[in-house]
Amino acid sequence: MTLGLNYRQMRWVLAVWITLSTILNLVDRQTLSVLAPVLREKLHLTTQDYANVVTAFLISYTIMYTLGGRFVDRVGERAGMAACMLWWSICTMLTALAQGFWSLAIIRFGLGIGEPGNYPAALRACIRWFPKHERGLPIALFSSGGAIGNILAPPLIAGITFIFGWRTAFLLPGSLGIVWVLLWLLLYQSPQSYPHIGTDDLLELKNAETEMPQASHDQPWFSLLADRNICGLTLARLVTDPVWYFYIFWTPDYLKRARGFTLYEIGMYAWIPFIAGALGGMAGGHSSDLLIRQGWSPLSARKLVLYLSAAMAPLGILTSHVSSAASAIALIAVMAFVAYCWFINTAALVSDLFGNYAAGSILGFMGTAGSAGGAVFSLLIGYLLAHYSYGPVFLLAGSLHVLGAVILHFLVRTNESKRSTFARATYGVTTG
Repeated sequence: MTLGLNYRQMRWVLAVWITLSTILNLVDRQTLSVLAPVLREKLHLTTQDYANVVTAFLISYTIMYTLGGRFVDRVGERAGMAACMLWWSICTMLTALAQGFWSLAIIRFGLGIGEPGNYPAALRACIRWFPKHERGLPIALFSSGGAIGNILAPPLIAGITFIFGWRTAFLLPGSLGIVWVLLWLLLYQSPQSYPHIGTDDLLELKNAETEMPQASHDQPWFSLLADRNICGLTLARLVTDPVWYFYIFWTPDYLKRARGFTLYEIGMYAWIPFIAGALGGMAGGHSSDLLIRQGWSPLSARKLVLYLSAAMAPLGILTSHVSSAASAIALIAVMAFVAYCWFINTAALVSDLFGNYAAGSILGFMGTAGSAGGAVFSLLIGYLLAHYSYGPVFLLAGSLHVLGAVILHFLVRTNESKRSTFARATYGVTTG
């Protein structure tokens, strides 16, 4: 389906459609956290039970981020995105059948199998349709879809729950995902197959296409980790992604326990910080693109934005110390801004440093590391809340992006000659 659009129009239609997938991804994930106060009462869950349910999701999410990235590299972004979205949408709908801790944990484990494939597939689609100097904004757009999903989730899920009950709050978003898959399969094709693309645009995309082969069974997958820059990005995400998982899964619980919010108030106010996340994502992607257009190297531009955002992160430590709920929400908003700057610019660094080959696999390693850190952090949160308070949790959350910036500074460096040699030796491709 072409919709009668030229290539430059169609690529933005696809970017917006990919953004919708990320919005649904986060709505499906956030439904549990929005309804955590309700589910803990209805399903008789303790604080540790809830932490374990979150961890069950993060365990499968951790494993499948790497495997999902590899899967997407093998089958391509069109089929890969469709398969992952269909799987997690069905799991979201099945959550409506949960009867207690074990059924909820098993279903959420299943959700974690499908959800991570969205991001490698989305990155591959952006790489496929956009030239290198224009990728920051579409990557920012689909990444910021996560913030939009978090903005929509609290009022949407709370409203559905008040009107139809909590089980319908899982059924409706899941059914929307199935509709998305059907239209995706109709819309998406490679730009080289698109009938309304010009010769100049084809030439601009040619190098990117030759750098992006389908992964084969004999490619040395884990040899990617021999590269210093991949290790640096993976370690940076290991220590910073847990911060975002904390805010996704625990903010409604914090607002209820520490600030006395009702479900209605959570629905009214818990979305506000994620506006800052969306703004942070768009600002982070656009500002680094702007620096590149002004002559900065991609690595220097992305790292500067990452360093500046990490410098803001310690403000999050103050969240449990401020007196008003409004101030606490404002500080959570700062952390959402920081987190999305990191997601977008570290994802953009994948293509900046390594070309387009195995983009799904590289991002998969990074996502696996991040969700593994999130799983460990979730268990730690359960312990700290059972024995102390949210104070130590915010202390840790406000410190980890600074640590991530230190890791990037010492480990992630550009070396074009080495990169090209590594690419040819590992994948038999050129980097253009």
